[in-house]
Amino acid sequence: MIPAASDISDMTLPWLFQDIRTEKTTGTATFSRDAEIKKVYFKEGDILFASSSLNEDSLGEFLLRKEKITQAQLDQALGTVTRTGKKLGAVLFEAGKLTSHDLVALVKLQIKEIILTLFAWRDGHYQFEEGSLAIAEIIPLHISTGDLIIEGVNNLDWKVLRKSLPPISAILRPALDPSLLFQNAHLDQNEREVLSLIDGSKSIQDICGLSSLGDFNTLKAIYVLLALRMVEKGEIKAEADKQFASEVVRDRKAAAPELAPAEMKKLIQSAFDSFSGKNHYELLGVARGASVPEIKKAYFQHAKLYHPDRHFDPEMNEMKEKLEILFSSIHEAYEVLSEGSTRDHYDEMLDIEVRKAAAAANARDAKPDTKDNAEAWYREGKKRYRVQNFWGAEESFKWAVRLEPENAEYNFHLGLALSRIPRRGHEAEDFFVKATQLDTINTKYLLELGNFYLRNGLKTKALSVFQKAQKLDPHSDKVKSFIKDASD
Repeated sequence: MIPAASDISDMTLPWLFQDIRTEKTTGTATFSRDAEIKKVYFKEGDILFASSSLNEDSLGEFLLRKEKITQAQLDQALGTVTRTGKKLGAVLFEAGKLTSHDLVALVKLQIKEIILTLFAWRDGHYQFEEGSLAIAEIIPLHISTGDLIIEGVNNLDWKVLRKSLPPISAILRPALDPSLLFQNAHLDQNEREVLSLIDGSKSIQDICGLSSLGDFNTLKAIYVLLALRMVEKGEIKAEADKQFASEVVRDRKAAAPELAPAEMKKLIQSAFDSFSGKNHYELLGVARGASVPEIKKAYFQHAKLYHPDRHFDPEMNEMKEKLEILFSSIHEAYEVLSEGSTRDHYDEMLDIEVRKAAAAANARDAKPDTKDNAEAWYREGKKRYRVQNFWGAEESFKWAVRLEPENAEYNFHLGLALSRIPRRGHEAEDFFVKATQLDTINTKYLLELGNFYLRNGLKTKALSVFQKAQKLDPHSDKVKSFIKDASD
Protein backbone atom coordinates (compact mmCIF):
# COMPACT_ATOMS: atom_id res chain seq x y z
CA MET A 1 0.00 0.00 0.00
CA ILE A 2 1.45 3.35 -1.04
CA PRO A 3 1.26 5.95 1.77
CA ALA A 4 -0.75 9.00 0.69
CA ALA A 5 1.64 11.36 2.51
CA SER A 6 4.79 11.21 4.60
CA ASP A 7 7.86 13.12 5.71
CA ILE A 8 10.98 12.46 3.65
CA SER A 9 13.77 10.44 5.23
CA ASP A 10 16.78 8.55 3.94
CA MET A 11 15.01 5.62 2.26
CA THR A 12 11.72 7.33 1.45
CA LEU A 13 12.22 8.05 -2.22
CA PRO A 14 13.73 4.75 -3.39
CA TRP A 15 11.07 2.73 -1.55
CA LEU A 16 8.24 4.99 -2.70
CA PHE A 17 9.34 4.71 -6.33
CA GLN A 18 9.68 0.94 -6.01
CA ASP A 19 6.23 0.57 -4.44
CA ILE A 20 4.64 2.61 -7.21
CA ARG A 21 6.45 0.53 -9.84
CA THR A 22 5.56 -2.81 -8.20
CA GLU A 23 1.88 -1.89 -7.79
CA LYS A 24 1.75 -0.38 -11.31
CA THR A 25 0.05 2.75 -9.99
CA THR A 26 -0.90 5.86 -11.96
CA GLY A 27 -0.65 9.16 -10.13
CA THR A 28 1.40 12.19 -9.11
CA ALA A 29 3.99 12.41 -6.32
CA THR A 30 4.49 15.98 -5.06
CA PHE A 31 7.65 16.74 -3.06
CA SER A 32 7.95 20.00 -1.12
CA ARG A 33 10.73 21.59 0.90
CA ASP A 34 10.49 25.24 1.94
CA ALA A 35 9.37 27.05 -1.24
CA GLU A 36 10.66 24.30 -3.55
CA ILE A 37 8.12 21.97 -5.17
CA LYS A 38 8.88 19.07 -7.50
CA LYS A 39 6.42 16.65 -9.05
CA VAL A 40 6.99 13.21 -10.54
CA TYR A 41 4.27 11.69 -12.72
CA PHE A 42 3.77 7.93 -12.97
CA LYS A 43 1.71 5.92 -15.43
CA GLU A 44 1.08 2.27 -14.54
CA GLY A 45 4.20 2.37 -12.36
CA ASP A 46 6.53 3.84 -14.97
CA ILE A 47 8.07 7.29 -14.52
CA LEU A 48 6.48 9.42 -17.21
CA PHE A 49 7.51 13.00 -16.51
CA ALA A 50 8.77 15.42 -13.83
CA SER A 51 8.46 19.13 -13.15
CA SER A 52 10.00 21.65 -10.76
CA SER A 53 9.13 25.09 -9.42
CA LEU A 54 12.79 26.14 -9.60
CA ASN A 55 13.82 28.25 -12.58
CA GLU A 56 17.19 26.47 -12.66
CA ASP A 57 15.32 23.21 -13.41
CA SER A 58 13.42 24.69 -16.37
CA LEU A 59 14.07 23.34 -19.86
CA GLY A 60 15.58 26.65 -20.99
CA GLU A 61 18.11 26.82 -18.15
CA PHE A 62 18.91 23.15 -18.63
CA LEU A 63 19.64 23.67 -22.33
CA LEU A 64 21.87 26.63 -21.47
CA ARG A 65 23.87 24.53 -19.00
CA LYS A 66 24.30 21.83 -21.63
CA GLU A 67 25.36 24.50 -24.16
CA LYS A 68 22.66 23.42 -26.61
CA ILE A 69 21.42 26.98 -27.09
CA THR A 70 22.73 30.49 -26.37
CA GLN A 71 21.17 33.06 -24.05
CA ALA A 72 20.12 35.12 -27.07
CA GLN A 73 18.39 32.10 -28.64
CA LEU A 74 16.62 31.35 -25.35
CA ASP A 75 15.43 34.94 -24.97
CA GLN A 76 14.09 34.96 -28.52
CA ALA A 77 12.35 31.58 -28.03
CA LEU A 78 10.79 32.69 -24.73
CA GLY A 79 9.41 35.74 -26.51
CA THR A 80 7.72 33.45 -29.02
CA VAL A 81 6.37 31.32 -26.18
CA THR A 82 4.81 34.42 -24.61
CA ARG A 83 3.21 35.55 -27.89
CA THR A 84 1.93 32.19 -29.10
CA GLY A 85 1.46 30.10 -25.95
CA LYS A 86 3.45 27.28 -27.52
CA LYS A 87 5.81 25.11 -25.47
CA LEU A 88 9.48 26.05 -25.44
CA GLY A 89 10.58 22.73 -26.93
CA ALA A 90 8.16 23.11 -29.85
CA VAL A 91 9.39 26.66 -30.51
CA LEU A 92 13.04 25.56 -30.55
CA PHE A 93 12.21 22.64 -32.83
CA GLU A 94 10.27 24.85 -35.27
CA ALA A 95 13.15 27.35 -35.28
CA GLY A 96 15.57 24.56 -36.23
CA LYS A 97 17.59 24.85 -33.01
CA LEU A 98 16.87 21.25 -32.00
CA THR A 99 15.91 18.14 -33.95
CA SER A 100 12.98 16.06 -32.72
CA HIS A 101 15.41 13.30 -31.70
CA ASP A 102 17.61 15.72 -29.74
CA LEU A 103 14.57 17.28 -28.07
CA VAL A 104 13.29 13.93 -26.79
CA ALA A 105 16.74 12.92 -25.52
CA LEU A 106 17.35 16.27 -23.80
CA VAL A 107 13.91 16.42 -22.15
CA LYS A 108 14.49 12.89 -20.84
CA LEU A 109 17.84 14.02 -19.42
CA GLN A 110 16.20 17.08 -17.88
CA ILE A 111 13.58 14.89 -16.18
CA LYS A 112 16.33 12.66 -14.81
CA GLU A 113 18.18 15.62 -13.34
CA ILE A 114 15.04 16.88 -11.61
CA ILE A 115 14.41 13.45 -10.06
CA LEU A 116 18.05 12.77 -9.17
CA THR A 117 18.25 15.93 -7.08
CA LEU A 118 15.36 14.57 -5.00
CA PHE A 119 17.46 11.64 -3.80
CA ALA A 120 19.69 14.07 -1.93
CA TRP A 121 16.76 15.49 0.08
CA ARG A 122 17.01 14.52 3.73
CA ASP A 123 13.91 16.43 4.83
CA GLY A 124 10.71 17.79 3.40
CA HIS A 125 7.34 16.24 2.70
CA TYR A 126 5.65 14.28 -0.06
CA GLN A 127 2.08 13.56 -1.09
CA PHE A 128 0.95 10.92 -3.56
CA GLU A 129 -2.32 11.39 -5.39
CA GLU A 130 -3.46 8.32 -7.26
CA GLY A 131 -5.51 8.84 -10.39
CA SER A 132 -5.42 10.31 -13.87
CA LEU A 133 -2.58 12.71 -14.63
CA ALA A 134 -3.19 16.45 -14.83
CA ILE A 135 -0.78 16.87 -17.74
CA ALA A 136 -1.34 16.57 -21.46
CA GLU A 137 0.56 16.58 -24.75
CA ILE A 138 3.80 15.19 -23.40
CA ILE A 139 6.11 12.59 -24.87
CA PRO A 140 5.98 9.41 -22.74
CA LEU A 141 9.51 9.11 -21.38
CA HIS A 142 9.60 5.81 -19.53
CA ILE A 143 12.70 5.49 -17.34
CA SER A 144 13.97 2.39 -15.59
CA THR A 145 13.18 2.93 -11.90
CA GLY A 146 15.96 0.61 -10.79
CA ASP A 147 18.68 2.32 -12.77
CA LEU A 148 17.43 5.74 -11.70
CA ILE A 149 17.64 4.73 -8.03
CA ILE A 150 21.18 3.41 -8.50
CA GLU A 151 22.28 6.65 -10.13
CA GLY A 152 20.59 8.74 -7.44
CA VAL A 153 21.87 6.97 -4.34
CA ASN A 154 25.40 6.48 -5.71
CA ASN A 155 25.92 10.23 -5.39
CA LEU A 156 25.09 10.36 -1.68
CA ASP A 157 27.86 11.10 0.82
CA TRP A 158 29.19 8.67 3.43
CA LYS A 159 27.41 10.23 6.41
CA VAL A 160 24.01 9.78 4.78
CA LEU A 161 24.79 6.20 3.76
CA ARG A 162 26.03 5.16 7.20
CA LYS A 163 23.13 6.78 9.01
CA SER A 164 20.60 5.00 6.80
CA LEU A 165 21.98 1.47 7.14
CA PRO A 166 20.64 -1.05 9.68
CA PRO A 167 22.88 -2.04 12.64
CA ILE A 168 25.94 -4.04 11.59
CA SER A 169 24.48 -7.04 13.45
CA ALA A 170 21.44 -7.12 11.12
CA ILE A 171 21.17 -10.22 8.93
CA LEU A 172 20.33 -9.67 5.27
CA ARG A 173 18.53 -11.95 2.81
CA PRO A 174 17.50 -11.71 -0.86
CA ALA A 175 14.07 -10.09 -1.33
CA LEU A 176 11.16 -12.43 -0.76
CA ASP A 177 9.30 -10.72 -3.62
CA PRO A 178 10.94 -12.28 -6.69
CA SER A 179 9.80 -9.49 -9.01
CA LEU A 180 12.17 -7.11 -7.18
CA LEU A 181 15.14 -9.38 -7.80
CA PHE A 182 14.59 -9.32 -11.56
CA GLN A 183 13.87 -5.63 -12.04
CA ASN A 184 15.80 -3.69 -14.66
CA ALA A 185 18.69 -2.51 -12.50
CA HIS A 186 22.23 -2.68 -13.86
CA LEU A 187 24.41 -3.50 -10.85
CA ASP A 188 28.10 -2.69 -11.01
CA GLN A 189 30.81 -5.21 -10.12
CA ASN A 190 30.88 -4.17 -6.44
CA GLU A 191 27.12 -4.52 -6.05
CA ARG A 192 27.13 -7.92 -7.76
CA GLU A 193 29.92 -9.17 -5.49
CA VAL A 194 28.13 -8.05 -2.33
CA LEU A 195 24.82 -9.49 -3.55
CA SER A 196 26.50 -12.88 -3.97
CA LEU A 197 27.39 -12.85 -0.24
CA ILE A 198 23.82 -12.27 0.95
CA ASP A 199 22.03 -15.52 1.76
CA GLY A 200 19.93 -14.94 4.87
CA SER A 201 22.56 -16.15 7.32
CA LYS A 202 25.23 -13.42 7.32
CA SER A 203 25.11 -10.10 9.15
CA ILE A 204 26.30 -6.84 7.64
CA GLN A 205 29.46 -7.22 9.74
CA ASP A 206 30.00 -10.75 8.34
CA ILE A 207 29.53 -9.50 4.78
CA CYS A 208 32.08 -6.72 5.30
CA GLY A 209 34.54 -9.31 6.61
CA LEU A 210 34.11 -11.57 3.60
CA SER A 211 34.07 -8.84 0.97
CA SER A 212 37.27 -7.89 -0.86
CA LEU A 213 36.03 -4.34 -1.44
CA GLY A 214 36.75 -2.76 1.93
CA ASP A 215 34.11 -1.56 4.39
CA PHE A 216 33.18 1.67 2.60
CA ASN A 217 32.50 0.12 -0.81
CA THR A 218 30.78 -2.89 0.76
CA LEU A 219 28.44 -0.74 2.86
CA LYS A 220 27.75 1.50 -0.13
CA ALA A 221 26.77 -1.56 -2.19
CA ILE A 222 24.54 -2.78 0.66
CA TYR A 223 22.83 0.61 0.74
CA VAL A 224 22.14 0.42 -3.01
CA LEU A 225 20.73 -3.12 -2.72
CA LEU A 226 18.50 -2.10 0.20
CA ALA A 227 17.31 0.99 -1.70
CA LEU A 228 16.41 -1.23 -4.65
CA ARG A 229 14.69 -3.63 -2.20
CA MET A 230 16.59 -6.47 -3.81
CA VAL A 231 17.74 -7.36 -0.30
CA GLU A 232 16.02 -6.88 3.04
CA LYS A 233 16.56 -7.47 6.72
CA GLY A 234 15.72 -11.02 7.78
CA GLU A 235 17.14 -14.45 8.46
CA ILE A 236 16.76 -17.68 6.50
CA LYS A 237 17.04 -20.62 8.88
CA ALA A 238 16.50 -23.78 6.83
CA GLU A 239 19.66 -24.98 5.07
CA ALA A 240 17.73 -25.89 1.92
CA ASP A 241 16.28 -22.37 1.78
CA LYS A 242 19.76 -20.87 2.21
CA GLN A 243 21.05 -22.93 -0.67
CA PHE A 244 18.09 -21.90 -2.78
CA ALA A 245 18.67 -18.22 -1.95
CA SER A 246 22.23 -18.60 -3.21
CA GLU A 247 20.95 -20.13 -6.46
CA VAL A 248 18.50 -17.25 -6.89
CA VAL A 249 21.30 -14.71 -6.49
CA ARG A 250 23.41 -16.58 -9.03
CA ASP A 251 20.44 -16.54 -11.41
CA ARG A 252 20.06 -12.79 -10.87
CA LYS A 253 23.73 -12.26 -11.69
CA ALA A 254 23.42 -14.30 -14.87
CA ALA A 255 22.33 -12.14 -17.78
CA ALA A 256 19.15 -12.85 -19.69
CA PRO A 257 19.73 -14.18 -23.22
CA GLU A 258 21.28 -11.45 -25.35
CA LEU A 259 18.82 -11.43 -28.21
CA ALA A 260 18.30 -8.74 -30.80
CA PRO A 261 15.00 -6.89 -30.36
CA ALA A 262 13.48 -8.66 -33.38
CA GLU A 263 14.34 -12.09 -31.96
CA MET A 264 13.13 -11.11 -28.49
CA LYS A 265 9.85 -9.92 -29.98
CA LYS A 266 9.37 -13.31 -31.65
CA LEU A 267 10.09 -15.10 -28.36
CA ILE A 268 7.61 -12.90 -26.43
CA GLN A 269 4.95 -13.21 -29.14
CA SER A 270 5.31 -17.00 -29.21
CA ALA A 271 5.00 -17.21 -25.41
CA PHE A 272 2.02 -14.83 -25.44
CA ASP A 273 0.23 -16.80 -28.15
CA SER A 274 0.68 -20.10 -26.32
CA PHE A 275 -0.11 -19.14 -22.70
CA SER A 276 -3.88 -18.80 -23.12
CA GLY A 277 -5.71 -21.87 -21.81
CA LYS A 278 -2.74 -23.25 -19.90
CA ASN A 279 -3.10 -24.01 -16.22
CA HIS A 280 -0.62 -22.62 -13.68
CA TYR A 281 1.62 -25.71 -13.79
CA GLU A 282 1.75 -25.62 -17.57
CA LEU A 283 2.53 -21.90 -17.56
CA LEU A 284 5.59 -22.46 -15.38
CA GLY A 285 6.53 -25.69 -17.15
CA VAL A 286 6.51 -27.85 -14.00
CA ALA A 287 4.81 -31.11 -13.08
CA ARG A 288 1.69 -31.20 -10.88
CA GLY A 289 3.72 -32.60 -7.99
CA ALA A 290 6.59 -30.10 -8.27
CA SER A 291 8.17 -28.93 -5.01
CA VAL A 292 8.10 -25.28 -3.96
CA PRO A 293 11.83 -24.83 -4.79
CA GLU A 294 11.18 -26.26 -8.27
CA ILE A 295 8.26 -23.86 -8.74
CA LYS A 296 10.37 -20.92 -7.59
CA LYS A 297 13.23 -21.88 -9.88
CA ALA A 298 10.89 -22.15 -12.87
CA TYR A 299 9.39 -18.77 -12.02
CA PHE A 300 12.82 -17.14 -11.82
CA GLN A 301 13.77 -18.51 -15.22
CA HIS A 302 10.60 -17.04 -16.73
CA ALA A 303 11.15 -13.73 -14.90
CA LYS A 304 14.60 -13.36 -16.45
CA LEU A 305 13.00 -13.52 -19.89
CA TYR A 306 9.63 -11.83 -19.53
CA HIS A 307 9.83 -9.35 -16.64
CA PRO A 308 8.58 -6.08 -18.23
CA ASP A 309 11.25 -4.11 -16.38
CA ARG A 310 13.95 -5.91 -18.38
CA HIS A 311 12.73 -4.58 -21.72
CA PHE A 312 13.10 -0.79 -21.72
CA ASP A 313 14.57 -0.67 -25.22
CA PRO A 314 12.41 1.75 -27.29
CA GLU A 315 12.11 -0.94 -29.95
CA MET A 316 10.26 -3.10 -27.40
CA ASN A 317 7.53 -0.52 -26.64
CA GLU A 318 4.99 -2.30 -28.83
CA MET A 319 5.45 -5.47 -26.74
CA LYS A 320 4.88 -3.76 -23.39
CA GLU A 321 1.20 -4.68 -22.99
CA LYS A 322 1.83 -8.31 -23.98
CA LEU A 323 4.75 -8.52 -21.55
CA GLU A 324 2.59 -7.14 -18.75
CA ILE A 325 -0.18 -9.67 -19.42
CA LEU A 326 2.23 -12.56 -19.87
CA PHE A 327 4.27 -11.76 -16.77
CA SER A 328 1.20 -11.12 -14.61
CA SER A 329 -0.07 -14.60 -15.52
CA ILE A 330 3.31 -16.16 -14.72
CA HIS A 331 3.50 -14.19 -11.46
CA GLU A 332 -0.02 -15.24 -10.47
CA ALA A 333 0.87 -18.89 -11.16
CA TYR A 334 3.89 -18.54 -8.90
CA GLU A 335 1.90 -16.85 -6.10
CA VAL A 336 -0.82 -19.52 -6.17
CA LEU A 337 1.48 -22.56 -6.40
CA SER A 338 4.17 -21.43 -3.95
CA GLU A 339 1.76 -21.13 -1.00
CA GLY A 340 0.11 -24.21 0.51
CA SER A 341 -3.50 -23.10 1.00
CA THR A 342 -3.93 -21.37 -2.36
CA ARG A 343 -2.25 -24.30 -4.11
CA ASP A 344 -4.63 -26.76 -2.40
CA HIS A 345 -7.64 -24.73 -3.58
CA TYR A 346 -6.22 -24.58 -7.08
CA ASP A 347 -5.51 -28.33 -7.18
CA GLU A 348 -9.06 -28.98 -6.03
CA MET A 349 -10.34 -26.90 -8.91
CA LEU A 350 -8.15 -28.79 -11.39
CA ASP A 351 -9.47 -32.09 -10.03
CA ILE A 352 -13.03 -30.93 -10.60
CA GLU A 353 -12.09 -29.98 -14.14
CA VAL A 354 -10.52 -33.40 -14.78
CA ARG A 355 -13.57 -35.22 -13.39
CA LYS A 356 -15.93 -33.17 -15.53
CA ALA A 357 -13.82 -33.81 -18.63
CA ALA A 358 -13.82 -37.54 -17.88
CA ALA A 359 -17.58 -37.55 -17.36
CA ALA A 360 -18.07 -35.76 -20.67
CA ALA A 361 -15.84 -38.30 -22.43
CA ASN A 362 -17.80 -41.22 -20.95
CA ALA A 363 -21.06 -39.68 -22.10
CA ARG A 364 -19.88 -38.81 -25.61
CA ASP A 365 -22.95 -40.43 -27.14
CA ALA A 366 -25.28 -38.20 -25.15
CA LYS A 367 -25.59 -34.50 -25.77
CA PRO A 368 -24.00 -32.74 -22.78
CA ASP A 369 -26.18 -30.28 -20.92
CA THR A 370 -23.97 -27.24 -21.37
CA LYS A 371 -26.32 -24.94 -19.49
CA ASP A 372 -26.34 -27.13 -16.36
CA ASN A 373 -22.55 -27.47 -16.44
CA ALA A 374 -22.11 -23.71 -16.79
CA GLU A 375 -24.46 -23.11 -13.85
CA ALA A 376 -22.47 -25.60 -11.73
CA TRP A 377 -19.22 -23.76 -12.47
CA TYR A 378 -20.92 -20.44 -11.69
CA ARG A 379 -22.18 -21.68 -8.31
CA GLU A 380 -18.72 -23.04 -7.53
CA GLY A 381 -17.19 -19.68 -8.45
CA LYS A 382 -19.55 -17.82 -6.13
CA LYS A 383 -18.63 -20.14 -3.25
CA ARG A 384 -14.94 -19.52 -3.83
CA TYR A 385 -15.45 -15.78 -4.21
CA ARG A 386 -17.31 -15.59 -0.88
CA VAL A 387 -14.30 -17.08 0.96
CA GLN A 388 -11.94 -14.73 -0.97
CA ASN A 389 -10.38 -17.53 -3.01
CA PHE A 390 -10.30 -15.20 -6.01
CA TRP A 391 -7.93 -17.36 -8.08
CA GLY A 392 -10.23 -20.37 -7.78
CA ALA A 393 -13.27 -18.17 -8.43
CA GLU A 394 -11.67 -16.80 -11.58
CA GLU A 395 -11.09 -20.31 -12.93
CA SER A 396 -14.66 -21.38 -12.12
CA PHE A 397 -16.26 -18.30 -13.67
CA LYS A 398 -13.99 -18.70 -16.69
CA TRP A 399 -15.39 -22.18 -17.30
CA ALA A 400 -18.93 -20.89 -16.92
CA VAL A 401 -18.22 -18.21 -19.56
CA ARG A 402 -16.61 -20.73 -21.90
CA LEU A 403 -19.69 -22.94 -21.73
CA GLU A 404 -22.21 -20.09 -21.94
CA PRO A 405 -20.37 -17.02 -23.33
CA GLU A 406 -23.52 -14.91 -23.80
CA ASN A 407 -24.54 -15.03 -20.14
CA ALA A 408 -24.17 -11.51 -18.72
CA GLU A 409 -24.02 -12.62 -15.08
CA TYR A 410 -21.19 -15.07 -15.73
CA ASN A 411 -19.16 -12.42 -17.54
CA PHE A 412 -19.82 -9.91 -14.77
CA HIS A 413 -18.63 -12.26 -12.02
CA LEU A 414 -15.53 -13.22 -13.99
CA GLY A 415 -14.73 -9.49 -14.13
CA LEU A 416 -15.29 -9.20 -10.36
CA ALA A 417 -12.88 -12.06 -9.62
CA LEU A 418 -10.19 -10.70 -11.95
CA SER A 419 -10.49 -7.24 -10.39
CA ARG A 420 -9.54 -8.70 -7.00
CA ILE A 421 -6.43 -10.61 -8.18
CA PRO A 422 -3.07 -8.77 -8.05
CA ARG A 423 -1.74 -7.91 -11.53
CA ARG A 424 -4.92 -9.18 -13.22
CA GLY A 425 -7.20 -6.19 -12.69
CA HIS A 426 -6.59 -4.87 -16.20
CA GLU A 427 -8.28 -8.01 -17.62
CA ALA A 428 -11.55 -7.30 -15.77
CA GLU A 429 -12.63 -4.45 -18.07
CA ASP A 430 -13.47 -6.65 -21.07
CA PHE A 431 -15.84 -8.83 -19.02
CA PHE A 432 -17.52 -5.88 -17.30
CA VAL A 433 -18.06 -4.24 -20.70
CA LYS A 434 -19.43 -7.45 -22.21
CA ALA A 435 -21.86 -7.83 -19.29
CA THR A 436 -23.21 -4.31 -19.92
CA GLN A 437 -23.58 -5.12 -23.63
CA LEU A 438 -25.41 -8.38 -22.98
CA ASP A 439 -27.76 -6.80 -20.43
CA THR A 440 -28.13 -3.13 -21.30
CA ILE A 441 -30.60 -2.24 -18.52
CA ASN A 442 -28.73 -3.64 -15.52
CA THR A 443 -27.40 -0.68 -13.51
CA LYS A 444 -25.36 -3.01 -11.27
CA TYR A 445 -23.09 -3.85 -14.19
CA LEU A 446 -22.74 -0.20 -15.19
CA LEU A 447 -21.89 0.93 -11.66
CA GLU A 448 -19.21 -1.76 -11.26
CA LEU A 449 -17.68 -0.84 -14.63
CA GLY A 450 -17.75 2.85 -13.67
CA ASN A 451 -16.10 2.10 -10.32
CA PHE A 452 -13.45 0.05 -12.13
CA TYR A 453 -12.60 3.08 -14.27
CA LEU A 454 -12.67 5.37 -11.23
CA ARG A 455 -10.24 3.15 -9.29
CA ASN A 456 -7.86 3.25 -12.25
CA GLY A 457 -7.94 7.03 -12.56
CA LEU A 458 -10.07 7.06 -15.74
CA LYS A 459 -12.58 9.66 -14.57
CA THR A 460 -13.86 10.60 -18.04
CA LYS A 461 -14.74 7.00 -18.84
CA ALA A 462 -16.24 6.52 -15.38
CA LEU A 463 -18.43 9.60 -15.74
CA SER A 464 -19.73 8.42 -19.12
CA VAL A 465 -20.72 5.04 -17.66
CA PHE A 466 -22.35 6.57 -14.57
CA GLN A 467 -24.37 8.90 -16.80
CA LYS A 468 -25.71 5.86 -18.68
CA ALA A 469 -26.74 4.38 -15.33
CA GLN A 470 -28.48 7.64 -14.42
CA LYS A 471 -30.59 7.49 -17.57
CA LEU A 472 -31.79 4.06 -16.44
CA ASP A 473 -32.37 5.13 -12.83
CA PRO A 474 -32.57 8.96 -12.72
CA HIS A 475 -33.64 9.13 -9.05
CA SER A 476 -30.90 6.93 -7.58
CA ASP A 477 -28.88 8.72 -4.87
CA LYS A 478 -26.16 6.11 -5.31
CA VAL A 479 -25.71 6.94 -8.97
CA LYS A 480 -25.70 10.67 -8.20
CA SER A 481 -22.95 10.10 -5.62
CA PHE A 482 -20.81 8.22 -8.14
CA ILE A 483 -21.27 10.98 -10.73
CA LYS A 484 -20.07 13.51 -8.15
CA ASP A 485 -16.96 11.40 -7.42
CA ALA A 486 -16.17 11.14 -11.14
CA SER A 487 -16.72 14.87 -11.67
CA ASP A 488 -14.43 16.08 -8.81
